[in-house]
Amino acid sequence: MAPITRTPSSAVRSAETLLKRIGFNPGKVDGVDSPALKKAVMEFQTSWGLAPSGVLDAPTAAKLKHTADRVKRHGKDLFVSVGQKSSDIKILEQRLARLGYKPGKADGIYGRDTAAAVKAFRADQRELPDNSGALNRSARASLRREVGALSHAPERRRIAPSKAQTRLDRVTAQQVGPAFKEGVKGEHVKNLQKHLSAAGFSPKRAGGTFDERTTGALKAFQRKSKLEATGVVNAKTWKALQKSYILTNSKAAPSQGLNERSGAVKASETLLKKLGFNPGKIDGLFDRTTLKAVKAYEKSQGAKVDGVIGTNQLAQMTRLSKGVTLGQLHKIMPSLPMSKAKAYLPLLNRAMAEAKINTKPRKAMFLAQLAHESVSLRYFEEIASGAAYEGRRDLGNIHPGDGVRYKGRGPIQLTGRSNYRAAGRALGLPLESKPKMAAQPGVGFRTAAWFWTSRGLNRYADQGNFREVTRRINGGYNGLADRLAYYRRALAAL
Repeated sequence: MAPITRTPSSAVRSAETLLKRIGFNPGKVDGVDSPALKKAVMEFQTSWGLAPSGVLDAPTAAKLKHTADRVKRHGKDLFVSVGQKSSDIKILEQRLARLGYKPGKADGIYGRDTAAAVKAFRADQRELPDNSGALNRSARASLRREVGALSHAPERRRIAPSKAQTRLDRVTAQQVGPAFKEGVKGEHVKNLQKHLSAAGFSPKRAGGTFDERTTGALKAFQRKSKLEATGVVNAKTWKALQKSYILTNSKAAPSQGLNERSGAVKASETLLKKLGFNPGKIDGLFDRTTLKAVKAYEKSQGAKVDGVIGTNQLAQMTRLSKGVTLGQLHKIMPSLPMSKAKAYLPLLNRAMAEAKINTKPRKAMFLAQLAHESVSLRYFEEIASGAAYEGRRDLGNIHPGDGVRYKGRGPIQLTGRSNYRAAGRALGLPLESKPKMAAQPGVGFRTAAWFWTSRGLNRYADQGNFREVTRRINGGYNGLADRLAYYRRALAAL
């Protein structure tokens, strides 16, 4: 092979060192011409738009020094531009291509095509207003974020039905075919871009020009819809894209479900959180975390667990949300551990909804009595053995061992065989045969609500008759001052 340079070996060694610094592989740094050195020089020359001769001529040497100085100057600040090569640059090129830009072959060599693609990308990002063809830390972050924003299932949005939208969709459908691709313009393209944005695949510009970014968004949508990623709007693609709009004036018809993004979902997420279920970030996206929260809610209500929110379920959630929030519960019972408060909240709200404890006076009275009786929901079973109730026929304890068997359980302590039997019948639970169930929070809150209803205590709560409520629960006025303190705290919190 003919030598690639007639420069002294020291100059060759220097060039080899600089090539390595900017990411090219000249082989061993020994000042000797080699095929590896020639290949590295040709790649470097091509990246700068120089004739790929493989010869270390003056223009090549000047660009090499310029590039190496730039790399040295930026150190480890993640700045990359023309004339560099790395596996990291290859990833950046792949990301640009994913968005629809054209960086050329994704070979890790930052050439003029890469720089042009970067300029186009930066022009589409409001946070990157300059006309640079280089990528710095902030531009890299934007690129990573934009590519990440395409990694999800197609979304749907609720919009009000309109004649204008019906007409646009009809016009768009007429344009479907091989020609509906990058380069065309018109209102059908603008409608396509709006549908892509609704699906969560933003083309960044929605002015009606089918540009490179629209192509990238469309291909991402096609991939996530399990369609061939052609970048062409064919019949199957348009059919899938039309689903990005839910044409309705209702918040729950059709039902809210997985991958919907809307104000209706955001309102439902807020309700779920208020009810003690965790929908994740309140952002209006019905994602997997929201789905898990919906299913947990449905299970807690004994409803069909299908993970969708229809009209009836939304109405029920709204009613139940009128119970107590996590923050309010914590203010009323500050000594209750937050972990327990979160676990108890949906059970407590469900029980209050069953007993129609749905106004401020009723909630304050009920919570105050529960707080005193259970020491801020820390005890769901009487500490004493229950032997003191042995033989209490007024409680229905007619068999040996009934006193211990039917001791006080629940936040308003259910006591005696008769009460266990009556509560079990009302709630559809086998409490008489399985009395220890009453100490389970989910059951205990319901027996407390049953006791409240069976004694007609909402009427006295409405009147603000605290003494009578206390008498009917306690049989007297034990702990009246403590109960009143909880009551005042509850009124303030609610």
